Amino acid sequence: MLKQLGSELRVGIFAIVALIALGYMFFVLSPETFQNRAYVPYYSNLENAAGIVPKTQVKTAGVTVGKVKSVRLEDGKTRVEFEVDRNLKITDGSKIEIRSVGLLGDKHLEILRPAVDTELLPPGSLVPQSKQGKDLESMITVLSDISVDIKQITGSMAGVIGGDKGQRSIQKILDNIEAMSDDFRVTSNVIRRVVGDREKDFGSIVSDVRDTLRDLREASRVVRGIASEENRDRINHVLAQFDQVMGDVQGSVRNINLIAEKVEKGEGTVGKLINDDEMIEDLQGAIKDMRRILAPATKLTIDVDVRGEVRRDKTTQYWANILLRTRPDRYYLVGLSDRRFDTKDRRETVITGSNGETRTIESERKQSALRFDLQIAKRWYWLTLRGGLFQTTGGAGVDAHFFNDNLKLTTEVFDIDPNDSSVRKNALVKVWASALFYNHIYAMAGLNDITQVDPKTGKQRSLLESSFFGGGLTYNDEDLRAVFGTVALMR
Repeated sequence: MLKQLGSELRVGIFAIVALIALGYMFFVLSPETFQNRAYVPYYSNLENAAGIVPKTQVKTAGVTVGKVKSVRLEDGKTRVEFEVDRNLKITDGSKIEIRSVGLLGDKHLEILRPAVDTELLPPGSLVPQSKQGKDLESMITVLSDISVDIKQITGSMAGVIGGDKGQRSIQKILDNIEAMSDDFRVTSNVIRRVVGDREKDFGSIVSDVRDTLRDLREASRVVRGIASEENRDRINHVLAQFDQVMGDVQGSVRNINLIAEKVEKGEGTVGKLINDDEMIEDLQGAIKDMRRILAPATKLTIDVDVRGEVRRDKTTQYWANILLRTRPDRYYLVGLSDRRFDTKDRRETVITGSNGETRTIESERKQSALRFDLQIAKRWYWLTLRGGLFQTTGGAGVDAHFFNDNLKLTTEVFDIDPNDSSVRKNALVKVWASALFYNHIYAMAGLNDITQVDPKTGKQRSLLESSFFGGGLTYNDEDLRAVFGTVALMR
């Protein structure tokens, strides 16, 4: 029945089935679907579990070892229950803390194990929380407390100096000064009377005063030497600088007073941030949005793959691909490929004229030498599925990984042709195996376009005629940074 269907209908059915399969794999399947790992439960009481929700990752030494099962409030603290791989040894003295990836990254639980091996904690035990630094919310709270203190200080100064009460306080100070001057007058009269009664001692007092004046004269001579014409310019320069510094200090004090007034009134960015609760909530929401947007970028790694092939039909082809990995089990592939010898697709068209004569027209379609690859890939354990553009045509691919990814078996199906094509049957099928050496160099061998037919004889090519050999290089952004660092040191 499928042979009676048109090629367009078969292609459509294949595309629909492929889309349904890909949708099921991306939205239904997950790494946990095929996992048979056993987990053991533990729990911890956290003072603040902001950002921790069920299925939040649990890590130790940067490696994911489990996930959060539940978060609930219990006895004034947040009880977080989680489970980890049973092969992980959580010993007595282990701590747990909340960490985030970068400033705006997602939060996760980090298990801190002691350096010295101790007794193992039984499943279901408490893992206490470790001490951790202040977060952004705590810093905002401290700034709010500081603004309250500044407001109280400015309010006290306004209450003391301003208004009728302040004027009365100033008047009281003046009255106290006047009373002190009266007391000084009385004291001087007392001293005068005492001196009058001590006329005999006045001579010795005068002698002492004379000696004091002599000392003052000597001191004034020294001062005049310091304040001579030679040093007068230096003294004037120092005094001018002192006046300038005092002017700057007064200007700074005025600016501080203006800033304090604006903060108290809620003016400006800082004033609104401290006094406007709605703006604080908006800022927190914006930070969370930025964290969600930038989270994939902070985890992005880049791999570069360059390879070449030499085929039995004396043609060659080269690839340059870039793999953008947002997660360990998912990546996007963008690449270019180039063929040195283009294939030609011969098509024959039979035209019957009005007089009954027939003629045959042969046409050649020259394919482009430069091709593009744009694919999305998803990996489950040892199997990777890819879909997208393969050499500028739609298709799909399967990669099977063995021996710690050192051996890979690959099958690609793309460039689906109609039934009347003289190039191949149905689609271009490519199968090969590649072996990785020294983490960066690999060799490959396989069969290319095994469904291709000879346009002259119409027979399918043999497997030997479809064979090819090749090799390539692969490296990531960490390797590039290491190379650039070494070159910089050599300079």
